[in-house]
Amino acid sequence: MKALLIDLEGTLYFKNRPITGAKEAIAHVKDLGIPLRFLTNTDSKTPKDMEKKLQQMGFDITEAEIFTPVTAMLRFFQKQDSKNGYFLVSSALQKVVAPYAVEQTSADYVVVGDFRDQMNYQVLNKAFQHIMAGAEIIALQKGKYFIRENGYNLDTGSFVQMLEYASNKEAYVLGKPSKQYFSLALDELGVTAEETAVVGDDQTTDILGAEGVGATGILVKTGKYAEVNGSQVKVEPNKVIDSISQLPLILKDI
Repeated sequence: MKALLIDLEGTLYFKNRPITGAKEAIAHVKDLGIPLRFLTNTDSKTPKDMEKKLQQMGFDITEAEIFTPVTAMLRFFQKQDSKNGYFLVSSALQKVVAPYAVEQTSADYVVVGDFRDQMNYQVLNKAFQHIMAGAEIIALQKGKYFIRENGYNLDTGSFVQMLEYASNKEAYVLGKPSKQYFSLALDELGVTAEETAVVGDDQTTDILGAEGVGATGILVKTGKYAEVNGSQVKVEPNKVIDSISQLPLILKDI
């Protein structure tokens, strides 16, 4: 393998606590000189915010190594010609999306992320009105739920599906497991999918995304895997390991 794409939540940490051996495993891989990107579907924070969180946990991971749906969204809009959007995103992202945002005038896109700190009927209905007026739906990701210390919580995909159902439109997905998301991360590293392994705890995002681009998929039995007990299998991984701590031991075999 010439590069690794490694999931964050559920793989390096879970319920805001580092997984045993994760910090040491990442340090070992970095010592080997293998290029890395850390992938996440977290869509409420900027990569800089994620860097701060990871470093507080003790991980030696920088903003430049973190690839999020927010990264993909900004690249998407930077490539558009004078396109704008109505954004259902967190307060932490309001400044980031401001150059592309509209409120009352017609929007080209309705972008749906984690907006639980901004959510009410009015903003949801305004998004729906933009869609019915012709705006396309962009989902930062389509996860159904996430797991925290308080248990299961509704994720972005639940609200995306509501808008899809009401409007009879299908959302364009920027986050995992979309092929575009993984392709952008591979482009950053300058490697092909065949030279890359994707490591994660979620078969429906990490392993499915790996298969979609032709990369090797390595499933860890932590995070979501441990919670759902492997019952939501969508695609078979190439390898299964107990946790990220075992990754350095199998690198020579993949």
